[in-house]
Amino acid sequence: MCTTCYDSPELSLVEIKDIIDQTAAWGVQVFNPLGGEPFMRADIEEILSYAVKRGFYVTVTTNGTLITKGRAAAIARIPSDRLHFNISLDGDEAANDEIRSSGMYARAIEGFQRIRAADTAAGNSRRKILANTILHARNAERFHQILDEQAELGFDGVQILNLFRQGDEVPKEASALWFHPERMQLLKTVAGSLADRVERQGPVGYRIQNSAEALRRIPQYYGDALGPLEAPCWAGWKELYINADGQAIMCDGSLDFIAGGFGNVRKQTLQQLWASDSLRARREVVVNCTTPCVQDCYLRSSSDSGTGLIADAGRMVGRKVLDRVSQLRPTRSHLADEVLRLELSDVCPCGQDGCSTPHSRWHQLIGSIEGLEDQEWTRYRDEGRLDFGRGFMGFDVVRSVVADLKIQRIRFGGLSVRWRGEALIHPEIEPILRHLLDAIADGEVADRLIVETDGRFLTEELARLAAHPAPQTWVLDGDRGNEQHIASARDRIGQHRHGDVFIQTAFTARADMEPTTLNPHGLPMFAGAPPPLIDAVWLRRHEHGHYLADQAATAALVALAESCGVVPTLEADNRPDINGSGPRRPVISWDGKVTMNPGDVGLTTVVGDVIHSKFSAALA
Repeated sequence: MCTTCYDSPELSLVEIKDIIDQTAAWGVQVFNPLGGEPFMRADIEEILSYAVKRGFYVTVTTNGTLITKGRAAAIARIPSDRLHFNISLDGDEAANDEIRSSGMYARAIEGFQRIRAADTAAGNSRRKILANTILHARNAERFHQILDEQAELGFDGVQILNLFRQGDEVPKEASALWFHPERMQLLKTVAGSLADRVERQGPVGYRIQNSAEALRRIPQYYGDALGPLEAPCWAGWKELYINADGQAIMCDGSLDFIAGGFGNVRKQTLQQLWASDSLRARREVVVNCTTPCVQDCYLRSSSDSGTGLIADAGRMVGRKVLDRVSQLRPTRSHLADEVLRLELSDVCPCGQDGCSTPHSRWHQLIGSIEGLEDQEWTRYRDEGRLDFGRGFMGFDVVRSVVADLKIQRIRFGGLSVRWRGEALIHPEIEPILRHLLDAIADGEVADRLIVETDGRFLTEELARLAAHPAPQTWVLDGDRGNEQHIASARDRIGQHRHGDVFIQTAFTARADMEPTTLNPHGLPMFAGAPPPLIDAVWLRRHEHGHYLADQAATAALVALAESCGVVPTLEADNRPDINGSGPRRPVISWDGKVTMNPGDVGLTTVVGDVIHSKFSAALA
């Protein structure tokens, strides 16, 4: 039933990189390497890495059987937020191997597990890996069990696919898998139950990617009951498909892509292809297409008919009206005692023992640059000598979180821009901080911006942000920064700050600390909970992900506080809470994951994802 088994001379690596360069310059951001099998190419990892460095979000569809340990290690070096996988599984082991031959399921799962293991070894955040699974007559009765098995294996979700047909004929290779009339009632039952499952599923965890509407439409497809506009295709408007030999192809109206060729990248640029008379003619075929097709893919709108288009338009207008109305309401939630942390970067240069960010990431960032001087950082960055492909929250993610909080009228007591890494090495740190300060100054998002830094990358431009009218607290990290960095940062910020900007120096309590060196300026000292809004020295406890480690950290804090003559104010530890009623301390990682526990540096208890959903959904 596979329609891509044909001989085709492949594009060279240079040609593929040229296509990536053309589309990157054009503003395209999504790249989907398909096949055949992409991992048949020995250079696929280099292609994927190059695309990510050019700013693409990449999803690879693969059967997973050719992913060796070495290839998984190469994948782990590519940012997990930018490279995702769809692994083709035609059901459970029995259903899959009946179609793909014996042993293929085990090999696919082994490839999947190798990617997971390599990401874990590299300290990466969880990479999105879905299953592509065809619903067919030989697996329908146990389809829910198949999905449950995928969830248990660790897949993040499934894209449910359907069998192709060509014209009015069912391909003879797929006849045994087709839903013929005698199996139609089974299909209706399964499709309906899958749609119900979609409507019940939460914002995180294993998720069916299809919409409930698309799933309920499947029986119409197999029963030849789809109208011409029931599932309109957007081929030729939303995507450009380049075949392995460089030919630009699309559906010919009968689900034959090779017959729908309209040019070649070896003779034309992509923009020439997109504006060509040949593609205009192909688009006319798509507009007038009546071939039954219900594939739920990136070509398809969520609308299903003329009536559906009007209904969808109404829903979109309704959402915009609700958003506007929501913005006019009084603040729905003022979480004055809560701090929202945005992890702008998980890369840290400190090299300190106990730092939650592996020092290897700093070396991966600076690459072969020797003797990197602080004042040369911006120059190296702007010359493109540093690769910010992983470990840095996109400005678009920051904007989306801010917009969501504004619409939902949610305001936190504080908004911090550090979690595991050093925020000030972000390549867009100045406009990001300004964007956050503008929102706070308007009385939205948070009462105060909290910038924690070790001071070494605090430029004069950044220090001048202390003059912004929004309330701010600058926390100088005495653990990661040396005395010179801290003193210089304090002086620079102090030259520009207004009356509602405070400078605090923070130290994490350790048994080997010398109390007499912690407060050279004679500032008020506080231990445990964050200090009040004054200039101060703050002795804090190391954040851990479990109760027993917190107890040891608390003992170290109490001992240090006593030696400094300070009475500590102890915060709650990570004591086991079977009712889940503990305090929320939300964190959004650089790649969009949401956790409610800052001690969860391994992101083992993710409760949301701002890339594919909204932050407010995780708070609900």
